[in-house]
Amino acid sequence: MPCCRASASAVCLLLLTALLILALPTAAQVLAPASSSPTTDSLLLLSFRARRVGVSTYAQQTDLRGRTLLSPRQSVQYRLLSDWIYDDRGQPPFVREDYAAYLLHTLALTRRWQVGQLAHYEQSRANDTRTGAWLARLGYQHRLRPATALDTLSVARYVLFGGVAYDSRNARRDAGPSYGLEVTTLIYPGQQARQPVALRLFGTRSQLGPRVWQRTLAEGYYERSFDEFSSGTLRLGYRSNRAEDYVPGNVQRIQSDTIATQLSWVYQLSDKASFRSDNSLALPRRAFAYRQLGAEADTVQNLGYHQQELDTRQEVRVNSKKLQFMLLFNYRERNRNYSLENNRGLSPTRLTTAIEREQIKDISEKTTLWQSELTWLPRPRHSLSLLGSAQLLRVDTPSDDNDQDRDEAQHSLRLVWVGRWAGAFRTSLAAGAELRQFVFIRASQSAENYTDRLLHWEPSFTWAPGKFSLKSTYHLWVSYQVRDRLSEQLKNRASRVLEQQQHLSYQFTPRLLTSIDYIRRENRIGLLNWPQFKESPLDTTITHDLSAAVRHSWGKLRGQNSIRLGYRFLEQRTHGRAALLDAAGGSGSTLIFLRSLTRQQGPELAYERRTRAGFSLEASLWLQQLRTFYRYTPGQGAYAGTGYTSEDLARETRNLYPYFEVAVNWRIRSLRRV
Repeated sequence: MPCCRASASAVCLLLLTALLILALPTAAQVLAPASSSPTTDSLLLLSFRARRVGVSTYAQQTDLRGRTLLSPRQSVQYRLLSDWIYDDRGQPPFVREDYAAYLLHTLALTRRWQVGQLAHYEQSRANDTRTGAWLARLGYQHRLRPATALDTLSVARYVLFGGVAYDSRNARRDAGPSYGLEVTTLIYPGQQARQPVALRLFGTRSQLGPRVWQRTLAEGYYERSFDEFSSGTLRLGYRSNRAEDYVPGNVQRIQSDTIATQLSWVYQLSDKASFRSDNSLALPRRAFAYRQLGAEADTVQNLGYHQQELDTRQEVRVNSKKLQFMLLFNYRERNRNYSLENNRGLSPTRLTTAIEREQIKDISEKTTLWQSELTWLPRPRHSLSLLGSAQLLRVDTPSDDNDQDRDEAQHSLRLVWVGRWAGAFRTSLAAGAELRQFVFIRASQSAENYTDRLLHWEPSFTWAPGKFSLKSTYHLWVSYQVRDRLSEQLKNRASRVLEQQQHLSYQFTPRLLTSIDYIRRENRIGLLNWPQFKESPLDTTITHDLSAAVRHSWGKLRGQNSIRLGYRFLEQRTHGRAALLDAAGGSGSTLIFLRSLTRQQGPELAYERRTRAGFSLEASLWLQQLRTFYRYTPGQGAYAGTGYTSEDLARETRNLYPYFEVAVNWRIRSLRRV
């Protein structure tokens, strides 16, 4: 069923594309006779992707967009979008289907006046919502300084639109008028100014029965070069969004307002040193208000919060032939305070209690970050880099009833050496260390305090002398997480992860390539005795991923083609302790060392085609055979953990799952005289 749905979608979309390709030129010729000599063009973009995500999950995405000039003054822009996720588990199976369609038609009456229409439709099956609108548009543009012959770029554009909007959700269907205005300007402050001041105002409102949707946007941007060494940018913005929806017995209004500003400055200290400063401030507010649909409905409490967000970033860079240095300082602060409105007519005592209960969520977060990087080039083919960072996060809650006050500190140091040798041989070696501390301020949460120490070791090399290529990377990182309180030492954990990746390829001919890829990941988790520095294994997971393939390519003028044949083997082993239960009495837990194995293997087939005309096709198929089973070794003594019977451990599953993926990207551009 899922394959059929995806295939049907692909076939229908390809047929639609073909019809559009055939129909659009015809429509253009009918609407614009051959006497109009200017050349017009059309552009059509198609993006399609269908794949199997999991054992029972499938996904499909389709995006079709285009532009057509019906005449020198008339154009149509359109877009069709669909996004599916299908899961055949459950009754009924879960399906997420989202659709969207947009159409914009414009007609230039004169050099200044323009008319058009916009239609859009969106549907979500998971939320059972449908929204759409049809809007007529009237546009006008003019020069801001017509008397100045030197300033021909300062311009203002106005767009007025209005029509009908439709919304269906929560078993309700609403429709009503929708209208708005958009103003865009580019202003050059002086005759010598290279960068303009850009301003934009946008507002729209839709009256859908008892609900109102409203959006307002105002923003400005200015960039200026003070001299050949320094420049700055300023951005100001205001956003307001009002969305209303139905809740039981009420209409819920979510009002969001944000004032934001950003100031950046770049200064060239010398030919080798530069300084950059980025600073931003945002003041978002959000309010939740309710109004009754009927006199008998209960009133919901109105509430909201206001927030302050500050972000400043200062960076210094120094570059020379032998030495490169970077120092960065970043400070972020976020403060949120909650409040409520007495729309329910509470008594002073109950109102105070409700406000205090809401203010428990008040929070303040402050983050300080220092980063530095030093790179030394002793020789042209060798480099040595030292990277360091220190970060501190402080979370403060003013309420005594909120025990989430904490500090999080992180320090890291990393040393990287990269060497390039003769014979296309390259090596690299990286070593690093991290220290993380997590500390709750309140005594009630102090049991969660811990210190995490991490070590990293990353060697790698690449050898590519000619037709042969070998790339090998390793990464070993060790983590020791130690609780601060003595009573929590049984929660101490040691984790060791070893990951290696090997890539081997050989180019037999310019068109024939063979490759082998192998990835191994081992994750060991154990109980850590930190004072004695001893570890008791708890769980081990080992993953092997091996794939081998032969790729053949052909084609030259019309396009490039390639086909890939291979085989992939994936195995995951989980080692741990369990109990073997007595099947007769359901008791008698004997210790066993259990291994859970999952194997996925099968042949792979992939095809790829790319043309100079803008068409690409990628298709792959993996006939995966999935097998799960258990193996165990008897131990000594009893075990009180998870238990299995002999029948459970003898159970084995085998299934065949064809994993597929198809991706199509098609860019169609045609030039013709109308």
